[in-house]
Amino acid sequence: MSTRTQNSTASTSESTLYGHAKRRLADAWLTPGVRETTQLLLILTLFAGSAMGQTDVGNIYCDTAVEDGVNVVFGALAGLGLPATMVFVGRSGLSYMRASGNPNQQNEARRDLILSLVGLGVVVLAIVAPELITKFGDNVGFGFSDCVTPF
Repeated sequence: MSTRTQNSTASTSESTLYGHAKRRLADAWLTPGVRETTQLLLILTLFAGSAMGQTDVGNIYCDTAVEDGVNVVFGALAGLGLPATMVFVGRSGLSYMRASGNPNQQNEARRDLILSLVGLGVVVLAIVAPELITKFGDNVGFGFSDCVTPF
């Protein structure tokens, strides 16, 4: 009789432990950070395999639509992104200066100014990043093709 009770208790605790672990895994998977990190790792794994076999990454894109697309996207980013972000920075700076007595307007103008400066930083970083990545790649031992390096 006692063996039977021990077996049923062990089975119950095992199923409770399994249920608890299953619930915790589901809760962890529903967390946005875990899902996004898993997706990023899967994407990196997918694209890193083909790039690892090349010594000069991007040679296959020379004289194709990809090369033209990279040049168009970065040209549009520099040609339209910088002036647009400068306009937004100026506009939000003026609204911050004009909101001298109203705390609600000051907070809204400050938020707009911070977001405009973050946008300017993103645009500048997008323009500078290809050169930084190329220099890093040269130091590590692999290079990028000249046809996929904008500017």
